[in-house]
Amino acid sequence: MQLLLGGVGRLGLVALCAFVGCTTQTVEWTGERTVNAASAAVALTPGGAVVDDSLAFLRSRLVPPSVSCAGSLRLSPLGGKLFAVWWSPRADSSATLASAFTSDGGATWSAVVPVDTTDRGMTGCARTPPAIAADAASGYVHVTYAMLAAEGPGLFFSHSMDGGATFHSPVPILYGERLGRTSVAAAGDLVVVAFEDPNSRTPQIGLALSRTTGHIFEDRFLPVSDDNGAATQPLVAVQQHRMTVAWQERAASNGGVVLRVRTGTIP
Repeated sequence: MQLLLGGVGRLGLVALCAFVGCTTQTVEWTGERTVNAASAAVALTPGGAVVDDSLAFLRSRLVPPSVSCAGSLRLSPLGGKLFAVWWSPRADSSATLASAFTSDGGATWSAVVPVDTTDRGMTGCARTPPAIAADAASGYVHVTYAMLAAEGPGLFFSHSMDGGATFHSPVPILYGERLGRTSVAAAGDLVVVAFEDPNSRTPQIGLALSRTTGHIFEDRFLPVSDDNGAATQPLVAVQQHRMTVAWQERAASNGGVVLRVRTGTIP
């Protein structure tokens, strides 16, 4: 059944936690700062530092031969491998979410495997890109993405437990009308998904947490940003139980854009 959160602020989201399984004590927030990097391609290190996104450079030059929606390509390194995920359009303009990996810097690629084949959207390559995180602690490859499924639009998760050879059946995290951007990070059993809230009136950022390597998301909606501006383009990084979330925020008063960075621990 589709969950409609409407356009509510942080207090409303807290009240709704009883219905979506979240709690305001799940993350102990310890700091927040503003970084002057909103217009640049950036990434978060596990320690929370904001750095140039080197994978953005690779995406422009390292593309698996079967990729047709190059703008949707996302990469994640693990050991000597580089894992890729992307949208591959079908004849009816729906799409398959596909994955492959390379062990030799892109000279050769593994066979392409499907992550999710149930998309019903008819937008071809005009869709938000997925997110991918290959975790050194577990060896798992985690993927999150927004998609129009048979039961409605929403945010979904899948992962591979065998080094990208196969992916488990996708699970929904949250349903909502807007198909927004996501980011995923993992450290062993802990998987954190940051996403653009698909239902809020003013664009906001939320979190979903799994303590079971993504098999179950015990917390599916934790509000992160506030109602002071439009929050988009989330990034998340995790190291042990310490987490950093960043997002681009456009102020409602003057339209200026900044990068907000918030840190916390997950008990």
